[in-house]
Amino acid sequence: MPFIGTQPDVGGYSVLDALTASATASYTLQKDSANFSPSSANQLLVSLNGVIQKPGSSFTVSGSTLTFSSALSSSDSIDFILAMGEPLLVGTPSDGTVSSAKIATDAVSTAKIANDAITNAKIGAGAVDATEIASSLNLSSKTLTMPQKFNGLQHIITVNPVGTNALIQDLSSYEQVMVFFNNVEGSSSGANINMNFGTANDGTTNGTKMNYIYRDLFVDDSTNMVGYNGASNHAIFIDNHWGNSTAGTNGFAIIGGIGTGNTTNKRISYSGMMMKQSPSNQEVEIIGGQMQNDSNKYTHCKISISAGNFAGSTRFTFFGVNHYNV
Repeated sequence: MPFIGTQPDVGGYSVLDALTASATASYTLQKDSANFSPSSANQLLVSLNGVIQKPGSSFTVSGSTLTFSSALSSSDSIDFILAMGEPLLVGTPSDGTVSSAKIATDAVSTAKIANDAITNAKIGAGAVDATEIASSLNLSSKTLTMPQKFNGLQHIITVNPVGTNALIQDLSSYEQVMVFFNNVEGSSSGANINMNFGTANDGTTNGTKMNYIYRDLFVDDSTNMVGYNGASNHAIFIDNHWGNSTAGTNGFAIIGGIGTGNTTNKRISYSGMMMKQSPSNQEVEIIGGQMQNDSNKYTHCKISISAGNFAGSTRFTFFGVNHYNV
């Protein structure tokens, strides 16, 4: 029940502040100078002039006011008033006294658990299975770290390099990489999309020439097949890119021997396919090649456009692969 003033001790005993008798029957009960309201007169042991008073007939209690059956005088002596805790109730347990055996099964509800109170240490190994995981798990704003020896395709990054002429990506943690090209456009028509590899974050340090080949197949004229092979300090991903095409260029490339899969005796190689579209026709381009030098451990890839900048909704998406024998 609610109390006015200081709540009485439950299960304990307290001597209340001394009272001085005067020509009145009513007195205010206090404990430590604060009003004290017992639950009933039966909770008080009152001594008046050396005689213990009977609750209910010799005195009554209302809130924090004690009223004797008749008015006192200044010659009377209120010896003491002892407030006794309610014996049927349990007071506040001392620290460290409540064991798990004293907590009833299912007694701890969700409302009694503070937010963020459950730490990893409180979750047993293998305790969370499919039944505890929602059928739809939203990880869009989370970073998912996979085990060190995870076999599979992992999304590295999606890059929108619009307004720049190059992008550089660290691929040092993967053995193989897939790069997807989406709606690649350039501000200058006829530019090539090139690829370099290097040992530093510029994507070109210690890079050497690439042997490469590409062959174009025109959809509107299957007999008009052209091909090219050569060597330069970069590989050509897309030749003679139609910069003014709103359809852009789409495709993919697979890169091997990069990052953790690259050693001093394993060259970087790549292969892929592109589809580019002009206002008049469509062209399929098959590409491939490898690094001439095998003396460096290459970790970074640079994709650039030979003239102008990337434009439109150009997007490059990188996925990494590691292979482990388990």
